[in-house]
Amino acid sequence: MRYKNLYVLGGGGHAKVILDALIKSGASVTGIIDPRLPLDSEVFGVRVTGGDELMATLDPQVNAIANGVGATPKNFINKKLFEIWTASGFHFISVIHPSAIIGEQVVLHDGCQIMARVVLQPNVQIGMGSVINTASSIDHDCVIGQHCFIAPSVTLCGGATVGDNCFIGAGATLLPGITVGSQALIAAGAVVDKNIGEGEFFPR
Repeated sequence: MRYKNLYVLGGGGHAKVILDALIKSGASVTGIIDPRLPLDSEVFGVRVTGGDELMATLDPQVNAIANGVGATPKNFINKKLFEIWTASGFHFISVIHPSAIIGEQVVLHDGCQIMARVVLQPNVQIGMGSVINTASSIDHDCVIGQHCFIAPSVTLCGGATVGDNCFIGAGATLLPGITVGSQALIAAGAVVDKNIGEGEFFPR
C-alpha cells in the first residue's frame, strides 16, 4: 500500500539517524511526532507537527510511521510504542540506509531498521521491529528475532541465532553457530563463544 504521509515517531538521537537514512533514500517525511520538542521546530528541515495527541487524529490507512525511538539494555520503549500503535492499525515502515549492503535471499520483516554501512550477507533473516545499527556485520544464515537492538559495530559470524527482544552491545562478536536466547543481554565488546540462555546476561 502507498501511504499519503510518513511521520517519524520521536525526535531524539535515534530519530536523527532514521531521518538521515530516510532523506538519503529519497523518502518524503511529512513530520516528526514528539511531545518533548517545540511545535514547528525542525530537525534536518523536517517540522515537528505535534505529540501523541496528533497520532489520535491520523488515519492509519493513509499515514505510515517510522520508529525514531531507540532502546537501552533496560528500556525497550521502541518495542512498546511499536505494539501500541500497530494495535491501533498503524504500519511501521522498514528503514534501510542506502549505504547498507544487502545480500541475496535476505528476509527483512516489517519495521526493521538497517543503518549506515551495515552488511547483511546471504540468507540472513531480520525480525519485525529489530534495529541493526551502524557498521554491524551479519554473516550468512544468521537469524535475528523480533524487536532486537543490535548496537553499532556488532559482528555475527555465520549461522548465529539471536532470539526475540535481545540487546547486543556495541562491538560484541558472536562466533559461528552461537545461539542467544530471547531477552538476553550481551555486553559491549563481549566475544560470545558459547550458547546463551533466555534472559541471561553475558558475561556475568
